[in-house]
Amino acid sequence: METPEGTKFLYLPGADALNSAEHFNSRDDIGRKKVHRFLLEDSHREYLENEVYDRYLQLPKVIVDQEGAHNLIEIGDELSIESMPRYLDAAGWAYAEAGIALHEDSTVHRIQLVKEAERMWHRALVNNLDIERRYEDHKGLDEDSGHRIALNLAFSPLIKSIITGNVTESVRKSVFEDTVAIAMDSARINKEAYEAHDLDAVSTHRGFLYEVSALLTLLNMDDARYIPLPSTARADSGYYHREQTHDISIINQHWGDIRKIIPVEIKSRSSRAQRNRYDALLIRGKMHLSIRAYDPTSTIEVFQKKVEGSASDKELASIDDISNKVRDMLRLYQQGTTAEGIATKSLTRFYDTNKVVEVYPELSKLPRKK
Repeated sequence: METPEGTKFLYLPGADALNSAEHFNSRDDIGRKKVHRFLLEDSHREYLENEVYDRYLQLPKVIVDQEGAHNLIEIGDELSIESMPRYLDAAGWAYAEAGIALHEDSTVHRIQLVKEAERMWHRALVNNLDIERRYEDHKGLDEDSGHRIALNLAFSPLIKSIITGNVTESVRKSVFEDTVAIAMDSARINKEAYEAHDLDAVSTHRGFLYEVSALLTLLNMDDARYIPLPSTARADSGYYHREQTHDISIINQHWGDIRKIIPVEIKSRSSRAQRNRYDALLIRGKMHLSIRAYDPTSTIEVFQKKVEGSASDKELASIDDISNKVRDMLRLYQQGTTAEGIATKSLTRFYDTNKVVEVYPELSKLPRKK
């Protein structure tokens, strides 16, 4: 059925869920007695009291094998009964990662796992906003958690496309537009926080915007062989296996056959000691992803103009230059020696950065102590 002229509508699962969450009330138990200890400032370690969540975080930050995938489904089932957004986010990623990893299972089952992940993320988004509305002292909630959960929903169509073995141009375009919409909302809140002198919120949203800039930069390459995804809840946590922490997983695939997964960490800026921590490819937001220095919104705004069709040739060239730079860094990173250990037994590949540093010395590391 043709859509009548002038009534074009593009469904954006992430941005639409973010905008509509305020119209729903949580059906879970989020009474103060239940959530109080999670609302306090610096209460993030309270989450580790949940044995299942702690066990999930202790898994290496690499894509699991078949046995590990079944373990993740069990973890997802156990965390799905929780009500705090962070637990539900982890449950969603447990299901989604299992769907990616179970390549010997039927496509129907794997897609069903991703749909279960979407249900977890929708609940997490509603609960997160409901807690913010109910309680003024929600300092324990991450300022950008709603946008990060929405980002998971935005990229779920790409996960399904990888599973079905057909990452179409239309899906990539839709995910691109969805990601831009989420980023623009984060940029709006970042601006309001800056004007209100809320420096914590500014710092949090600025970091998120650099990560989204990297995702959009990778999508802007428009290459179905390399599909970026936000990292899993486990991979983005620094409690365990800190050297394996990363913000983005790039899926190198061909018609659904995953060849390898390349981890990328985004830092708005980083000291040399911080750079020494990560085994993933490190990309510095202010230096490598910004059109205007110290302003993550500058790149986001050009991507928005590209969606609208109003970007100038100069602006399009500026984001293409960023994409080409990141593409070059990825090429050099993969020329490094594969690190020994758990990563060599997984599709996730950590490389040394010697080749990258030869061209980009700002990413040099200190010799790692033995």
